[in-house]
Amino acid sequence: MLLRLGLKNLRHNIFINLLIVIQMTVVFLITISMVSTVISRFQFYSPIKEYLNSKGYFYCIENAINPDTQQTLRSTEELYGLLDNAENITASYNDWLTYNGDNSKFISYDDEFINMFTPELESGKWFDLNKDQSDTVQVVVSENSYGFKVGDKITLDSFGNDINAEVIGILKKNTKIIGFSVSESKKYDCRNTFINYNYEIEEKPLFILSQRGLLDKNVTMQLSGTVFVTYPEDISDEIIEANNSTMKKMMTLNITPLDEMKENSMDYIFSQIYTLFPIMICIFVLTLVSAVSISALSAKNQLKNYAVYYICGLKWKQCAMINFYSSLISVVLSFIISIVAMFTVKLTGVMEETVIDFGIWQFISCMVIIMFYMILSVILPVSIIGKNTPNQILKSNG
Repeated sequence: MLLRLGLKNLRHNIFINLLIVIQMTVVFLITISMVSTVISRFQFYSPIKEYLNSKGYFYCIENAINPDTQQTLRSTEELYGLLDNAENITASYNDWLTYNGDNSKFISYDDEFINMFTPELESGKWFDLNKDQSDTVQVVVSENSYGFKVGDKITLDSFGNDINAEVIGILKKNTKIIGFSVSESKKYDCRNTFINYNYEIEEKPLFILSQRGLLDKNVTMQLSGTVFVTYPEDISDEIIEANNSTMKKMMTLNITPLDEMKENSMDYIFSQIYTLFPIMICIFVLTLVSAVSISALSAKNQLKNYAVYYICGLKWKQCAMINFYSSLISVVLSFIISIVAMFTVKLTGVMEETVIDFGIWQFISCMVIIMFYMILSVILPVSIIGKNTPNQILKSNG
């Protein structure tokens, strides 16, 4: 019965409630935008935070050469032999492979990188490291002119040696992958461990493989790109300096301490947040307070009806619940409209270059807003109607 009376209140105050719906829709859209901004700043920090919280270095190597043998550096096992007291080494590689004799780019990752970050996929899946690759290696490909589909069996070539492969995934257009990107400011942060791969710009497809699946194959490969090296906390500065000296002999383009990279990452994450949040919070608070105020005004306009309901047997708390249901319907409707509006705009491609998205944290934030709004929608009417008797209300409203 109270829900039915709440719906009746909505119909009788359609203009005010329409205004509430519009304002709360704006609140939800602002909330989603703010949370998306924060999350976007952490999306490249979170995957590598374990490294950034360790003692060590971030390197970028261009086709590493073993300084002792002058041969290509083929795996991290060889790098462990060149660096003293290294606790963990994770790297990426260039693989000298071709498909159909065409010019393509082939890279592979250590298991840690594969587990650490999954790029956005148009179709298929990321690597399954538990799957046997002794006969057929797994490969994820970018956009291409070959028309690959998930499940296609292809043959790769490494200087006359055939490698059987299966396409397990297709990358989304212009998606982020692990790779080294140059910093113009010379300050390296979490963003520099990722690059955008755009087939239209590169003009050649990208093939990503698992390094584990290639180690027992007759494939020419070379450690290249992003490399993380971590050390025990008690390692001496002399050993680290000697290791860095060794790394410089391997075509190393960049050497950055992980603690410095973490500090730069934190500066990047919070710089825009400090700038945007005061503005967004002001807009958010003003809009929310306005919506709650209008809700209180709606409750005040309903005092005569509440007095009649009271005389007919309802208690003041039940009258407040009528306003609660009216507010609940309005705010839920606002939430639905904001989600539909966001996804509709997203489907048009307008938001393709923005960070605005809707996930679990955006949902939780919106639920907190709904809870806060609903608490106020109960407290304000109770404080308004609780100060008056039914006779006083009826007399004042004639």
